[in-house]
Amino acid sequence: MSIELDHFFILTTPGAPQAELLSEIGLTEGSPNDHPGQGTANRRFFFSNSMLELIYIRDAAEAASGPGSQLRFVERANDVNASPFGLVFKAIPGSAGAIFPGWRYYPDYLETGRYLYIGQNSDILEEPLCVCITFDLPLSTNQPLQVEPYTMVTELRIGIPVLRPSSVLETITQSERVSLQLGEPHRLEVVFNEEQEGQFKDFRSGLPLIMRW
Repeated sequence: MSIELDHFFILTTPGAPQAELLSEIGLTEGSPNDHPGQGTANRRFFFSNSMLELIYIRDAAEAASGPGSQLRFVERANDVNASPFGLVFKAIPGSAGAIFPGWRYYPDYLETGRYLYIGQNSDILEEPLCVCITFDLPLSTNQPLQVEPYTMVTELRIGIPVLRPSSVLETITQSERVSLQLGEPHRLEVVFNEEQEGQFKDFRSGLPLIMRW
């Protein structure tokens, strides 16, 4: 089966104060979330077809030695050359194609038996963490969706400093709405509504993020 983008995240400093930068341009923050056993928590912004998580380490000891230690969040947070990005996909039932090569992660915060499929490039810190959800997530309720011009995410452009991407990254470029810019500094460009207004906001003084609409 093939995959499509579900949501994406940026690893930030504890508490994710960078969320205030997004609020300043008119984005409305949704409810936060906690990840027991993974040592992380987040602040979230919901769009009509995706979500941006600002994820941060809540408990470094738990992140380093708990069930989610193989995600390498602590190492990513402490390595200036590591990618701060994560791409979360969902499988499309009945479609042709293959999920990227990887391994199963059984988080404490999911029901028993459910797992996330993690790209085997998780040890390549210079590349984004790639995750696939293989089950139906319940729809988020009572979460504030953004209004124009930030309604729909139509493309993610991801800058990475590597020149030869892993097989995992090669696989995700076959999905819609995701493109790689190789040999570039870590950067995430989020395009809304096909960039119809020709406007942008550069957050790179506080986040490796550019928004275009």
